[in-house]
Amino acid sequence: MFLQVVGIYSDIGASKKGAAKGVDVLIGLLKENYSDITQKEIKIINNYFSLPCDQSHAKNIHQIYEFFKCDLIPKMIDIFKTQSLPLIFSGDHFNALGIIQAFKKSYPSKSVAIIWIDAHSDLHTPYDSYSGNMHGMPLGGVVNVIKSGENNLDKATQNQWEQLCQLGGEKAIKPQNITYIGTRSMEKSERDIIKKFKIPLYEVSQIRKDTDNAIASIVTSLKNIDAVYLSVDVDVLDGKIFTSTGVRENNGLYPEELDKCLRLIIEGLNKKLITVEFTEFNPILQDSDEKDDRVLLKIISNTIDSIRKLFP
Repeated sequence: MFLQVVGIYSDIGASKKGAAKGVDVLIGLLKENYSDITQKEIKIINNYFSLPCDQSHAKNIHQIYEFFKCDLIPKMIDIFKTQSLPLIFSGDHFNALGIIQAFKKSYPSKSVAIIWIDAHSDLHTPYDSYSGNMHGMPLGGVVNVIKSGENNLDKATQNQWEQLCQLGGEKAIKPQNITYIGTRSMEKSERDIIKKFKIPLYEVSQIRKDTDNAIASIVTSLKNIDAVYLSVDVDVLDGKIFTSTGVRENNGLYPEELDKCLRLIIEGLNKKLITVEFTEFNPILQDSDEKDDRVLLKIISNTIDSIRKLFP
C-alpha cells in the first residue's frame, strides 16, 4: 500500500471561506521534505458555484450535492480502488461525508468506524442546525437519524438532504461506530444523540491525563471493525494557541497531545486505517497566525512518518 496525497478544494460548507486556500498552503509546505508524494497529488476541485444557493437551513446544499455526486465520490472511489492510503487535505469538514460514502460504495461489505478528532460533534442536520452551515452536519449525514427539530424544512430541502445522505447507499454507519476525541462543543440535539447511542467521547482531560490508555481503549474497541476513517479538524487544537480555523474553541488539545494521539492511533490500528484527513485549516483569516503553519507542518510530517513505518 502506498500513500496518496489528495487535495479537496472545497470550503462552501463553512461560514468563513478560505479553507480551500489552506489545502494549497499545507501541500505546498510539505513539498520540501515530501516531494515524492506531493508531486503526485490528486486535486478534487469544487466548481459548482453557479447553481442556486440555499441560504436557509442547509446552505449550498445544491452545490454540495452536485459536487459529491459528480466529482468527489467518483474520484474517491477511483482512489480507493488503487489500494492506496489517501492522505487527505480538505477545505471544510462536510467533505468527509462524501469521502466516507465513496469508501462504502467501494467496499460495501466492510464494517466502517470513524475516529473524529474535532472540537465539535458535527451531528447536526438541516432539521436542527441553527446556522445552516453544512460543515456542522457531516456526521449527521453519516448516521442520518435526526428527522425533526426546530427548523421547518420545505419538501425540496428534505428531499435534497435525503438524496445527499444516500449517495453512499441506503445503509448508514452505526452511530456506535463513531469515536470522538477532544470534542467539547455540541448542542442539546447532538448531546442527545451521543447519549442515546452511547457514542464514545474522549474529552481533552482524559487524553491529557493518560493518552496511552485512552488510545489503547479506542483501538481495542475497534478490534472487530474492518476499516477505520481517521479525521482531524484542526479546531481540536486549543483556540487560544491556534487561530487559523473558522470556529475556534478554547480548552482544546495542545499540538504535542494531538501529535501523540495520531501516532498511537496509527500504530494501534495498523492496516485497518483506510484514510487520514486534515481539514478546516484557514490561513487567510484576519487573526490567523503564521506560526500555525509550522505547528501543522510538524504534526502532519510526523503523521506521514508514522504511516510510512507501517506502509514503507
